[in-house]
Amino acid sequence: MRGIRGRGLFGVLLLLAAPTLGAQTAPPDAESQVMKVVDELFVAMRAADSATVRTLFHPELEKMASSFLQRDGTPVVRFGDLEGFANSVGAAAPGDFDERLGRAEIHMHDNLATVFTPYAFYLKEQLSHCGVNVFLIARTGDDWKIVGLADTRRRQNCEEWLP
Repeated sequence: MRGIRGRGLFGVLLLLAAPTLGAQTAPPDAESQVMKVVDELFVAMRAADSATVRTLFHPELEKMASSFLQRDGTPVVRFGDLEGFANSVGAAAPGDFDERLGRAEIHMHDNLATVFTPYAFYLKEQLSHCGVNVFLIARTGDDWKIVGLADTRRRQNCEEWLP
């Protein structure tokens, strides 16, 4: 009983409900598994390893989105294909692509997760742009795969995004 003392009624109810809640949501280590997929993507980018990049995405994902402002301030969304992205990673020299992440926010339910993380992208050690990545990651069997990816991009005022 000593472990319950001082927790209040809400704490006791939460402890009693925990087994039920766990049955309805992702496994306890799922958050680290999801973040591992994101981290592996950027390790593969730095290594110019397009083969690994391809394995991290669901095989049916074809398009990714980038949102930015044109010089006149008009908001634009552009779609790029996964194969083009993977090919650009493979064509780079190791170390050319260095995307540095800020603190990630992860939200999960069952077999679905979102990862929202600021980033600063360096091309050949020079700051190229910054913004926010939004990953949609789903569990398929025992693996977590990226099923959606969108980002924002800007070339100015990146100081707030620098990790």
